[in-house]
Amino acid sequence: MNLLKDLFKKHFSSFVYFYKYLGYKLFVVLALGIVIGTLDAFGLTMFLPLLELADGSDLADGENMGGLKVLVDKLNALGIDLTLILVLGVLMTFFILKGLATYFSEVYKVNVSQFFISSLRLKLTDLFTRYSFKSFVISDMGRIQNAFTTEVWRVFSSYNAYSKGIQAIIMTLVYMAFVFIIDWKFAFLVCVGGVLTNLVYSSIYKKTKVESVNLSQHNSNYHKGIIQFVSNFKYLKATGFLNNYSEKLTKDIQTIETTNKKIGLLNAIVVGMREPILVIVVCLVIVVQVYAFDGKLATILMSLLLFYRALTQLLNFQSSYNDFLANSGSLDNIVSFEDELKLSGEKDGNTNFTQFQNKISLKNVDFGYEPDDLILKNIDLTISKHQSIAFVGESGSGKTTLVNLISGLLPATNGSIRVDEKDIEQLEMQSYQRRIGYIAQEPVVFNDSIFNNVTFWADPSLENIQRFEKAIQQASISEFIETLPRKEQTMLGNNGINLSGGQKQRISIARELYKDIDILILDEATSALDSETEKEIQYNIDKLKGEYTIIIIAHRLSTIRNVDEVFLMDKGNIIGRGNFMELIGQSERFKRMVELQEI
Repeated sequence: MNLLKDLFKKHFSSFVYFYKYLGYKLFVVLALGIVIGTLDAFGLTMFLPLLELADGSDLADGENMGGLKVLVDKLNALGIDLTLILVLGVLMTFFILKGLATYFSEVYKVNVSQFFISSLRLKLTDLFTRYSFKSFVISDMGRIQNAFTTEVWRVFSSYNAYSKGIQAIIMTLVYMAFVFIIDWKFAFLVCVGGVLTNLVYSSIYKKTKVESVNLSQHNSNYHKGIIQFVSNFKYLKATGFLNNYSEKLTKDIQTIETTNKKIGLLNAIVVGMREPILVIVVCLVIVVQVYAFDGKLATILMSLLLFYRALTQLLNFQSSYNDFLANSGSLDNIVSFEDELKLSGEKDGNTNFTQFQNKISLKNVDFGYEPDDLILKNIDLTISKHQSIAFVGESGSGKTTLVNLISGLLPATNGSIRVDEKDIEQLEMQSYQRRIGYIAQEPVVFNDSIFNNVTFWADPSLENIQRFEKAIQQASISEFIETLPRKEQTMLGNNGINLSGGQKQRISIARELYKDIDILILDEATSALDSETEKEIQYNIDKLKGEYTIIIIAHRLSTIRNVDEVFLMDKGNIIGRGNFMELIGQSERFKRMVELQEI
């Protein structure tokens, strides 16, 4: 049994993937195809008695109906004569039922398709939410963006093509079953024709598969380039390199265009060959049936009609399968992306964290993205509740990495990190991180209103409005907001383009203060501001001492004069600690840093 499962997964991996999301719905789609094909085939067989009538034969004997003669015999046994009115009535009934089944099938397929793409997007969003920060730092941003946009849509297209292809195969089998019942010799010829046409398409399928994989890679490269194009637009513009980078993107676009053209050409070959091949096979089958097997006209025409339906569905399958292959590279990419997200998922604890009560302690902590290449080494420190501390040192000394460990973004390679005497790995990480406010050098500003930026899209209830007003007052941004025509409903534009650097930073601070937090982290929060704005924001931060546990990463040493303890870092080690004045007396390096900044 396990061997059969493994073989099925190996040779029908796409079906297994779609079934993972759709379950029984996939089989309902296939069952509806069987129902439609059966109703259509039964309806078409009703033309056979009509053809007999046109040929001057007696409707009642059904001699030319082949294996379907048993239906006529059953009707005769029940005393029902096969009259013209009865045949026409049955024919209409079958096609009416087919129309209803087709309508229901199309509506159901639309619902299933939308359910699939929604489920896929929700699954990727959920997996990405659990994606570890450590893996995110070293990941390919272009691939991630491409997966969430272009690749998801192409996988959706691959599912539609796949389901159409399977339905086409099922309907082909249904029609062929009826052809076998009417005339097995004719059916055999049809099968031979189908196999031969499939051989014609096999080489096209292989080429389409290769180009589809190439297209996924080209799309990832393009998305990566666009991310950097937008992020670094100011630098590229200011330095005159905008056209150079544009040329690089142009080449990526042309590569995608060329690949899409190749896939389109292969698909055009498939579409263009469909009808000629169909007519050729039909003509050959008629010749063989008439001259080799002395077929009857009515039977030939009926079998031909069913055969035409079968071969049309077979060609539909070939076309759908080629469409599926055109998008199969994206399907492979999404499967790989899902596996990567699962393998790199954040390991979460079970202990809910409600409030910071006592202290955070790090003992003998090392960290490195690779075990033999450590960024932090043998870190020992304790941060008490409501204490304010600062990490200083040259770029690359490990300050931000250390804060990332404290905030639970990165796991320690060695040693232990404990929060209120609990190992940080035992904590339900989201509940812990919700108690942390984080303000970066580049403020995070969303293209939305001031109110939504600060409250993170909270409902404008009386309680939330009061919290909002308190937060903007603490961040010294309330007076500015009052001068705006739309006040807190003012839209801030892309990345806060309508604000100055200081205003963006105040919005960012207000957001963190609006939240119910215990720990406030400032990562170079004032280094990009002018001196006057920096002093004002620093004054506001100093007022928060004793209300929050404050952790500061600073290059401008004037911003940390009043903290309780300063940690001097170098090459991943803590080489000095004490309050501002104590550290000046203890460390020549820190003293030189202070003198260079003329503090």
